[in-house]
Amino acid sequence: MAETGVNLRGLRRHNRALLLGHILRAGGLSRVELAQRSGLTQQAVSKIVSDLLPEGLLDVERQAAAGVGKPRTMLRLRAEARCALGAQLDRDGFLVLRTGLTGEVEEIVEGPLPVGFAPETAVTAIADGARKLVADVDPARVLGLGVGAVGPLDHRAGRVRDATNMPGWHDVPLRDLLAERTGLPVTLDKNTNSAAFAHAWPEETAAATAVVLVGTGIGVGLLIDGRVYRGPRTNAGEFGHTTIAYAGPRCACGRRGCVEVMHRAAGTPHDAARLLGIGLADLVQVLDLERIVLFGRTIRAAPEVYRETVSQQLRDLLPVPYWQRIDVELSDLDEEAVALGAAFEVLAGFYEDPK
Repeated sequence: MAETGVNLRGLRRHNRALLLGHILRAGGLSRVELAQRSGLTQQAVSKIVSDLLPEGLLDVERQAAAGVGKPRTMLRLRAEARCALGAQLDRDGFLVLRTGLTGEVEEIVEGPLPVGFAPETAVTAIADGARKLVADVDPARVLGLGVGAVGPLDHRAGRVRDATNMPGWHDVPLRDLLAERTGLPVTLDKNTNSAAFAHAWPEETAAATAVVLVGTGIGVGLLIDGRVYRGPRTNAGEFGHTTIAYAGPRCACGRRGCVEVMHRAAGTPHDAARLLGIGLADLVQVLDLERIVLFGRTIRAAPEVYRETVSQQLRDLLPVPYWQRIDVELSDLDEEAVALGAAFEVLAGFYEDPK
């Protein structure tokens, strides 16, 4: 989100976005505080706020006067003014949720998917879930549907290219199929990118971070310079299919000794975490990461084993560990973080250009 604005008529939409972003991150601000944070004049702030109030995006709360003079009014976002849908498509199930304008989860629909399910099965499940969540919602409130799915996929084209361990998922136009079925604007991203977005929005993390998703597969979402890094083909983060054992077992991707297949073949959680840490040490070396967030159902099954073992592997394997200090954290988000991040991507689009 932008941090400063200018007092030019042609940039009014930019300045609207600027003010809403500041209110979102702070939870509530007065007009004076908005002027201070945005760099806009109080007159400009008052004009923009007067435009936003009839649109139902803001609530005004009068604060008790601290002394002589008029009481201060606090501006807060109306969570019910808009909503966003977010979905996670995994290899064995789906989850769809609805959030309000400030990102809080309002309702969830989830369920299993059969082994070897076809694209049509997934589209039907997600579309039905989305319809349930908006059945009693004013259509004008609904901003769209974000989807975090298994990759590799093309974020810009909205197509799943060749999802690993998902036969029949070759060049599937998932975004357009869901848009046609739901009648909503749809964005498609990798599950790891959506998870990373959930860990960063609406604040922007300054630390170079890898959000490591360990579940039905292994991948990373990368937060570089405060933003999700997707790469030129939007396929960054296929960490699970990097090689750590040249003569290791064959992986579903066709290579040998990938992080994912070695991790899956490990005999104990400690051994699995050790192998994950070996791969992450290489990732730290390549990207000069400062922070690693461990996330996913496998991590939740043995959280401290993973955190401690990965941390130890990084200390052992990085060439200058006293300088290359890495914060290894356990995610504080629940299972629905991928769907939540997908919804956050929809919300972020609104805050960048509020209408």
